[in-house]
Amino acid sequence: MHTPAIDLGGTFAKGALVDENGQLTRTWEVPTGAEGGYRAVVENLVSLGRKILGTARLMGESCLVFGLAVPGLVEPETGIARYSANLGWKDLPLADIIGERLGVKVKLSQDVAAGGLAEHRFGAAKGAHTAVVVPIGTGIAAAMISKGKPFQGAHGQVIELGHLRMSWSDEPCPCGGTGCVERLASASAIGRRYLEALAASGEPIPGESHPQANTTPKPTNQAQTVDSKYVADKAKDGDPLAIRIWNEAIRALAEGLHSVVTVVDPDVVVFGGGLSNAGDQLLIPLREQLESLLTFQTMPELRLATLGSKAGVVGAALSANEQMC
Repeated sequence: MHTPAIDLGGTFAKGALVDENGQLTRTWEVPTGAEGGYRAVVENLVSLGRKILGTARLMGESCLVFGLAVPGLVEPETGIARYSANLGWKDLPLADIIGERLGVKVKLSQDVAAGGLAEHRFGAAKGAHTAVVVPIGTGIAAAMISKGKPFQGAHGQVIELGHLRMSWSDEPCPCGGTGCVERLASASAIGRRYLEALAASGEPIPGESHPQANTTPKPTNQAQTVDSKYVADKAKDGDPLAIRIWNEAIRALAEGLHSVVTVVDPDVVVFGGGLSNAGDQLLIPLREQLESLLTFQTMPELRLATLGSKAGVVGAALSANEQMC
C-alpha cells in the first residue's frame, strides 16, 4: 500500500508516494508559488496532486486518502488552514478545496506535527512514550507526540518553543515580543547575530569586498549572510565573537527547553533542521546546561533527527492513513 502525500513549504512543495514502512517510493518537488498568492499555491498543489494520484493509480492503488502537511495554524479535524503569513491564507477550507479538485479525501496536518509524528513512528523518537521533536531552521516550533498521537492546542498551535521569552535579552521579535528563543537560537538568527557582532566590532564581514589600491569595489544591493554552520565552525576554531553567539544560542535553547520539560515531561527530545547538523557541538553543551537547570524534573534523552527533509511528507502520509476510505 502506498499513500499519496505532500509537504508544503514556503519555497517548495515535496510530494511522494509513501509505503507502510515510511519509505518514499516516488518523489516530486515543485515551487510553492507563494509570490502569486494563495490561489497560485492551491493551483500548484492541485497540479502536483494529480501527478501523484496518476502514478498511484498506475501502480494499482485504489483506496486513496491524500495527506497534506502545511505550515502555520491548522485544524486537522476540520481541514481548515487557519493562518499562514508566508502563504497568504486565513481560515481557508484547504482540505475541502483540494479534495474536491482531486476527487479524493484529503487529510490536513500541521507540518511540524507531521514531522514529529514521522520521527516518532520511524525515526529518532521511535519507542518514546512522550517525545518533543524540535526542528530548528528559520524558526523554532516543536511537536509533542504522546502515546503515538500528536498534540495541538485549541487554536491549531503546536509548542511555540521559539516564542518563549528570555529575560536577559531585549532582542526584538516580529511577533511583538522581545528576547524570544528563535531570535537568539534559530539557525538563521545565529548567522544574523554573528554578522551584527562583526559589524559592531569593526571586523571584516565574510565575503565582503574590501578595496585595494587602484581598485574600485563593485556595488551590491545584497546583504551579506552566513549560516549557522559557519558560526559553529568559527566557534570551534576559537573565534571569540562566534563563541559568544553560539553560547547565547545554547543558553536560550536550554532555558526554553527547561520550560517545556517542566510542563510536558518528555522522555525524549529530538532536534532536526539546519542547526542539528552541528551534532555534538549542539547536544553536549545543551545537555549540560539543561541538566544544570533541572531540579525535580527528569532529564530527557536528547537525540538528533534521522529522517531529515522527508519527515514532513512521511508524517502527512501517516496522518492520512488514519482516515477510512
